[in-house]
Amino acid sequence: MVGLDPLEYSQRYPRELSGGQQQRVGVARALAAKPDVLLMDEPFGALDPITRDEIQGQFKTLQGALGLTVVLVTHDMTEALLLADHIVVMKEGRIVGKGTPSELMAKPPHAYVKRLMDMPRRQAERVDRIAGRPG
Repeated sequence: MVGLDPLEYSQRYPRELSGGQQQRVGVARALAAKPDVLLMDEPFGALDPITRDEIQGQFKTLQGALGLTVVLVTHDMTEALLLADHIVVMKEGRIVGKGTPSELMAKPPHAYVKRLMDMPRRQAERVDRIAGRPG
């Protein structure tokens, strides 16, 4: 389910696994308990960008296949936009916005939410300029 062949990995110690493999094992252990809701706090933050993108995609597929409810805490707005069905934005312990990613992108209910929703777009524009693409 998490992309690790049991024949290859079942006899390995944690120290013999890469960060991405350890992350997959952690997800598998959490899923083995068959939770109604899975709480994940910055689950992909310590991974390199390529592994992070790969695991995020696999997790989104797995979540859909299992019909799993996940509460994912992240400070990465791109991650929130790509993985979430619904987003709740908090500032100083208070909810300042909630909705689907497209709702929050189209009509942010608070200036702080607008700044957060604009961030991935601004970063993409900077990358385009660096690459010499018109932005």
